[in-house]
Amino acid sequence: MYVMSGKGTTSVGRSHGMHAGGAYLTDRKSILVVEDQALLRFLAADMLEDAGYNPILAATADEAMDILLKGETVDLVFSDVNMPGRINGIDLAETVVQRWPDIGVILTSGAFLKEQRSLPEKATFLPKPYEWEDVYRVLKQLEH
Repeated sequence: MYVMSGKGTTSVGRSHGMHAGGAYLTDRKSILVVEDQALLRFLAADMLEDAGYNPILAATADEAMDILLKGETVDLVFSDVNMPGRINGIDLAETVVQRWPDIGVILTSGAFLKEQRSLPEKATFLPKPYEWEDVYRVLKQLEH
């Protein structure tokens, strides 16, 4: 499966990581999913939850920063580069790497990144469209 395109409405939310018995799974890694396209954001949340992660959703990098600044536990950030708002995905990644160096960062974009400034040293890039197996592989690498 790969990412589809399509603009949607913005939404911030949290998937609660419940298993079939209704109990919360507290040992799951939390991933902040930052994507302005609602369809892609919710698809990513579903795929990550199915893979054993707790997705936390943000429609913009500005909203993601608000979540981080409020002290939400985040183990990884999975963010698009190009988004509306005051900051983009690269700005978000630079801030995360500087302020929260233990949080892994994956950036993704359908745009050719040589047109952008360079990525932070600790950030990993996945071009769109991507295969979910590639996402899972990079997530596992960042966890170690």
